Amino acid sequence: MELQAIDIEENALTLIEDDFTPEIPKFASDPTVAAETVKSHLFALQNYLESANRESEYVSVQRMVEGLLQAFAGQSRVSAEPVGRNLDLISDWLGEPRLGLSLASFSSRSHPRLDFFFRQSHLGLFDYCRMLKRYLTITTDVFSVTLERNDSQLALVFHPHPDIYVSRHQIEGVVASVCDAILDSYAITPDAIQLMTAAEGDISEYSRVLGRLPEFNAATTRIVFSTAMDIRHRYVELSQDDEPVPLSEQAFRSIQALEILHRQEADSERWSDRCRFLVELLLSTGEPSKTLIAELLAVTPRTLQRRLADEGTGHRELLNQVREDKAKEYLRSEDLSLDDIAFLLGFKDTAVFYRAFKQWTRMTPGEYRALRGEYLV
Repeated sequence: MELQAIDIEENALTLIEDDFTPEIPKFASDPTVAAETVKSHLFALQNYLESANRESEYVSVQRMVEGLLQAFAGQSRVSAEPVGRNLDLISDWLGEPRLGLSLASFSSRSHPRLDFFFRQSHLGLFDYCRMLKRYLTITTDVFSVTLERNDSQLALVFHPHPDIYVSRHQIEGVVASVCDAILDSYAITPDAIQLMTAAEGDISEYSRVLGRLPEFNAATTRIVFSTAMDIRHRYVELSQDDEPVPLSEQAFRSIQALEILHRQEADSERWSDRCRFLVELLLSTGEPSKTLIAELLAVTPRTLQRRLADEGTGHRELLNQVREDKAKEYLRSEDLSLDDIAFLLGFKDTAVFYRAFKQWTRMTPGEYRALRGEYLV
């Protein structure tokens, strides 16, 4: 199936599908949410009520909020299902049926990790959405996020975890956060939005927050954008551990130009130095493959492998070294959680980062962070 046409009449969405193989959603066996993400929602609640001149009502839920924050102390992940149920309780107490929708921008714009996304408008929209998808995958297991695209359309699809309770506030909140991030970075609003939830209250609020009135009670939750296809199609033979990381033509040319400038400033023609620079640039978009690095350097993967071998290293060795060095640097900052660091280092999830770091240093990230200061090397 391929997304092929969109017909929108206010809140009606029609998708014609043809020859598109959808990405299969993957779900965690024990779904959790990053504790920092939950904390950002709770702080956003206070900011939202203050902005609505309802700060006195915050007292009614303050004890619950403080109890939740205390319960999360020292934890990097919390069980996903209670998060949704607590949002429902707070919503009921405050008489806010669209709580997730209302909190989204307050939460995302005060969240250090999401703030990173508001500075990435140099990327093509597809690259940006791929990075945003990976961020969401790391921070929450409530949804499995997939991407659908063709020459003119791009859709982010949110699949709620089938084995746990997922609140409407979680569904509407994640959609609102994504719309907010893309609006801020690209000044565009979706061409269509589908929500699995029913409309609540004044539906004009959905249009105000999301930039478009959604279709309610849909079979799936998705956000659709019209976009000129600027994805570089490369049908190349990939090694087993390589993963294709397509870049828009604009992003590809920009990265090549940065590499040339860096090479001139560093006055180094060493292939390992050139590769290291590119790996550092690309990590936040996911793990950069040898194939992509070779394309950026205008050589074949085999040639790149030989050049690096001549200097006593290889792509995998360089990738691991960059990740280890950057991980140690990031762990010196208390502002970055393990989920933040896993994302910035291009890992698919925090558990993989945890295992890799222990293999590099024989310490867990938490143990290494505890040694920060004058004893940290």
